[in-house]
Amino acid sequence: MPSSEYFQGRAKTYTIIQAVMNSLGFLISLGAFFLFLIMAVSGLASDPQSIQQSSTILVIAWASLLISLLFIPGLFLAIQRLRRQKVPKISSFMKKQILVILSIIWLFSLIITIIGSNWTWVGILNSVFVIPLVTIPLVFLILIGSKNLSLGSSNRSWGAVGFNFFATMPIILTIEIFIFGLIILLIVFWLMNQPDLLRMIMQYSEQLSTGQLDPQIAEQLLVNLFKNPIVLNGSIFVIAFLVPIIEEFFKPMALWFLAGKKLTPAQGFVGGMIAGACFATLETLGAIGSPTDQSWFFLLIGRMGTGLLHVTLSGLVGWGLASAFYNRNWNRFFVNYLAAVLIHGTWNLFALLSGIIPLIPIANDIGNLPHLLSQIGPYVLLILALLNFLILVQSNNKLQKLESIA
Repeated sequence: MPSSEYFQGRAKTYTIIQAVMNSLGFLISLGAFFLFLIMAVSGLASDPQSIQQSSTILVIAWASLLISLLFIPGLFLAIQRLRRQKVPKISSFMKKQILVILSIIWLFSLIITIIGSNWTWVGILNSVFVIPLVTIPLVFLILIGSKNLSLGSSNRSWGAVGFNFFATMPIILTIEIFIFGLIILLIVFWLMNQPDLLRMIMQYSEQLSTGQLDPQIAEQLLVNLFKNPIVLNGSIFVIAFLVPIIEEFFKPMALWFLAGKKLTPAQGFVGGMIAGACFATLETLGAIGSPTDQSWFFLLIGRMGTGLLHVTLSGLVGWGLASAFYNRNWNRFFVNYLAAVLIHGTWNLFALLSGIIPLIPIANDIGNLPHLLSQIGPYVLLILALLNFLILVQSNNKLQKLESIA
């Protein structure tokens, strides 16, 4: 079938869907930006002391604005393709200049936030600089992993970006909310057989809603909960097992719709990395907040490790999916998927234990093993981060060789 006829059929339909999806994504994200901006300004006007809370909301507002801007290239390219117009290309020199500018912006943002974190009121301004601190490292990770590789056309790459922000994240979020909802129901049924604990939680919930809950009492409640093996083991099961299975399966969802395009393993790897970076962008910006003190930068470093994790592992799963689509190599898919789930689950396990166990004053009461794992947790996370970077580089090298042979 001639390419012109093909474009009138399936390809044209995909392009129209891409244009509509990016248009809606742009409008929704831009609307969210104005909504969160109004919320932050209103909160600050009604209570000038709520700077930290308003700064956190502002981070979400700027993130929404960023996402709205990321829908524009996909929309522009789709319109150009429908009009049969050529897409302007960026020269290699210009690409290098852009990378230099991004590096300067990142370094400038880091310096400003370090200085500004010494004054609480500067948190309002710092909320702007959180965006490049989180997103620019993800751009460089994609560039490292996709050296001499590509997803195909720029239209396909930006279409994948739009799809991940518009469809993949909401679908994953909906599934996880549904699962956590079921877990909450199970907890409620379990608490019905624990009348003393249920009464205590109801009492503390009422105090929390009125702002009268003593932090020491809240800490003691946490101790009592995690001393129960059901709570601790249940948390580990969900965070270290269930969440990785769901996220690693659905993150490269955009590639499912390219199955009929004879997607090569290298293209699948790049598409997976793009999906992982989009996921990490929303997850990190939704959780990191705004710099309030020097300790915030340890959180930033930790989230950079999580970003590396998502980019690398989604790339592996994308490679596996493309291998299954391209030459029916399902073994590659299952091996890559299981490896991604195992690494992701191990990361979540040690991140969970490192964050929870040290907060419990009588951690030894819940057993020596969780306490030991929490102590070695930071070192394990560092090793896993190095492992992910090694996988990213080695996967690129291997796929470059496969591409040269093909």
